[in-house]
Amino acid sequence: MQFFTSVVMQYGGIARIRFGRNNYSYLVSDPELIRELLITNRGKYRKNTRYKMLRRVLGEGLLLSEGEAWKRQRKIVQPAFRQQELLAQVERTSTLVADFLNRFDVRAREGESFDIEPEFARLAQLLAGTWIMGEPFRKRADRIADLFQAATKVWPEPPRSVLAGYRIPSPAKMLTLRKAFSGFDRCIYEIIAEYRGNPGGQNGLIAMLVNGHREKTGSELADDELRDQLVTLFIAAHETSASSLCWTHYFLSMYPESRERVRQEVQTQLQGRLPTAEDLASLGYLEQVIKESLRIYSPIHSLSRVAIEDNSIGGYHIPRGATVIVSLYATHRLPQYWDNPEAFVPERFSAEQSARRPAFAYIPFAVGHRNCIGGTQAMLQSKLIVAQIAQRFNIDLQAGHPVEPMPGTTMRPRYGMRVTIRNVEA
Repeated sequence: MQFFTSVVMQYGGIARIRFGRNNYSYLVSDPELIRELLITNRGKYRKNTRYKMLRRVLGEGLLLSEGEAWKRQRKIVQPAFRQQELLAQVERTSTLVADFLNRFDVRAREGESFDIEPEFARLAQLLAGTWIMGEPFRKRADRIADLFQAATKVWPEPPRSVLAGYRIPSPAKMLTLRKAFSGFDRCIYEIIAEYRGNPGGQNGLIAMLVNGHREKTGSELADDELRDQLVTLFIAAHETSASSLCWTHYFLSMYPESRERVRQEVQTQLQGRLPTAEDLASLGYLEQVIKESLRIYSPIHSLSRVAIEDNSIGGYHIPRGATVIVSLYATHRLPQYWDNPEAFVPERFSAEQSARRPAFAYIPFAVGHRNCIGGTQAMLQSKLIVAQIAQRFNIDLQAGHPVEPMPGTTMRPRYGMRVTIRNVEA
């Protein structure tokens, strides 16, 4: 990420980078050139699916599918991500969050430091899984969380250098990874079987996927196809949310004046009750905090496309087969749009300052027709969680704990996020 940023600072909005002897890629960072790549010329590129192991996990779901299959899948799930549908889930989500945060009371009493990243992952998985797969997921939430945690510990490590490849796990770690994947698949197929046996039950979005596929194609969605859709939506919905929660609370720990301002806003607007859909619009500073955290450490740290024909960007020739990279990390640090870009300044996202920036200078959920379908949901969910934590707890980074962003599938803290937690009243 630092290398891409240095290239952008030295060479500007588009640059050609040589990886190896005759292997070139193109780095695009200027907002208008990003628009040209992802909007104007989108038909001349396909999504770059670089990571074979990710395909083994996700299958042919919405994230990795292409062409007509992707269009059909997107049309089927799109209604679930409309604003009114998401707001209708707020009350249920608030209750789930409140119940989950009760476990932090024990942590606050004990006063011991712990890694909060797995806890945020469990919470994000609970919310995503219950929304997508309903009550059958809740019965397996802890089991699935344990399997994901086991897989995360042995997942191939991302390179520290742009010229180094992903390090393949040892045979022992690969065995652990396969066992975790197999156990996760068993859980998903059990959930599908429960749905088949009781399609009218509390099964989340499964019915929408099955019925939508039937309406679009006239055929039934096979279990393995349904599995790919559920897994893709589930992983996409919780991975970025868990990472975002870590980074937001890291910044609130480092900037206590912002944390106190968030708390005052939450106390004023909510008066001690759980947030409702109507409350979310009034938590303006809290939203600015989340957006600034996403700017500095966006979980989606980069994206890439492969040219399917010769074309040009900004007047520069892009040959067929070339990879074009957009580093969100670098674009979110362009000094012409972000003064003192490494500083945490939530006020950047006031309505006045936001209006002065190009739209594509800030793209935490990507842009274009392959943007993150759950961006709005992620913001709503983050506001609900951060607001409830602000009501009840102070989360502080453990003194001396190293914090370094790791650009894997999402941008996570390389060494976890060890914190101490205490009740607000303490």
